[in-house]
Amino acid sequence: MVLRVLWIVAVCACGLRDTPVPEAPAGGWANVAPAQVKTVLQGDGRLYLRVLEGEFDLWVAVEPLSVEAGDHVLMGKGPERRQFLSKDLGRRFEVMTFIQDIAVVTLAQSHAAVRLDPPQGGLSIGQVFEQRLGLDGQKVIVRGRVVAVNRGIFQTNWYHLVDGTGPEEAPDLTVTSSQDFAVSSIVRAEGVLTADKDLGFGYRYAAIIEDALLTAAP
Repeated sequence: MVLRVLWIVAVCACGLRDTPVPEAPAGGWANVAPAQVKTVLQGDGRLYLRVLEGEFDLWVAVEPLSVEAGDHVLMGKGPERRQFLSKDLGRRFEVMTFIQDIAVVTLAQSHAAVRLDPPQGGLSIGQVFEQRLGLDGQKVIVRGRVVAVNRGIFQTNWYHLVDGTGPEEAPDLTVTSSQDFAVSSIVRAEGVLTADKDLGFGYRYAAIIEDALLTAAP
């Protein structure tokens, strides 16, 4: 059971970005986190894409375009249809979101599209990772979007925050707090940073803020 709990909350942080980030394509993107295509199906004159975006695992229907499994995408908003039946595929999808605006991008561009400025007197998540050894044991302030939350683990809530500046392979910063915020919320987190936190069983956080004070941030 302990192993299962640790697996749920574990996150690694490696491969810090050291190259300039290209700007994301202009558009009214609705992404709350980098989104990667896992499956591409074709039918009914459309493409059906299974996309992982933060903690969301969703299917979207789009007009035909050049996209493959493994690509990163930016997506606009669109209506949902429940119990959607694809006649060509002979498959019923529990929820299908129909979107018109979609762009295939690099991972760096995906991060740039969800980028948030650091709070006044605070740091970006990328700076926290880069300076984590010097910040160990010090109070830090960050601003980020909640892309995943696991509630009530070890009597606290475990949040994963992104601001578009974190390490490419693990861009989210783990923050624990007794306060309750939903996925996609933008929050200001203030608390003491611990570098290289080892929970045992091989699970280690390059940086983590524990018992943070969270407040809603614009």
